[in-house]
Amino acid sequence: MKFGDYLRQKREDRGWTQPEAAAKARIEQSYLSKLETGRSYPSDDVFERLVEVFGIDTAELSESVSAAELDRLREIREVRAAVLAGQAGRLRLTRGWLLAGLVFLMMGGGALGLSRIDLSQDANLYRYRSDGVLQLDESPNAFDVVRSEVPADHPRHDQIRAMRERIDQLDVSTDQHRGNGYYEEVEGGRRYFQLNHHALVTRPNPLRWFLVPGLMFLLGSLGCFFISFRWR
Repeated sequence: MKFGDYLRQKREDRGWTQPEAAAKARIEQSYLSKLETGRSYPSDDVFERLVEVFGIDTAELSESVSAAELDRLREIREVRAAVLAGQAGRLRLTRGWLLAGLVFLMMGGGALGLSRIDLSQDANLYRYRSDGVLQLDESPNAFDVVRSEVPADHPRHDQIRAMRERIDQLDVSTDQHRGNGYYEEVEGGRRYFQLNHHALVTRPNPLRWFLVPGLMFLLGSLGCFFISFRWR
């Protein structure tokens, strides 16, 4: 918007004619006409009268009129102060967004760097299995009899059936080798855990989760740089 258009809009908002507005500002109507058509620009003294009569806010004025018009009004003390204040404010905001973008960029780069560090390692995995709870006087392989198929008239048929009813299989995985088997005291007796499986596994990199926040920080930094560029 041109300064003349801004001035005319202020006058029309108050419902004044040019002669009425000129009289209130103590200037000639022809001079006011030149101001509104852009053929002339006010001096410091005239601008102060216009501010008083039209209720002009210099900060609003500096945001409403074009940069080219502000350049023509730079000789006016109040306008120059408002323009400089606005520029200083925008500069602070731009620097703030740039600083935030740099912080996010460094954090994102650091997080991505951590996610790329290979801390994966091979480890032994041992799996022990217990078939059920043993009585204190039973041997560790007492449940082996349940794997035998015997006829109904076999002397140990009832004993084998009773052992089958006590089966309560439990598997335990650990990275520590505890021999071919070990006992563990439990309610009602004890369990014997026998080595059932052994494998060499690769544990994943524990820092791989830094990839997600790293990408988020990088996107945040791009957003901050874009806002700072647009703010200019």
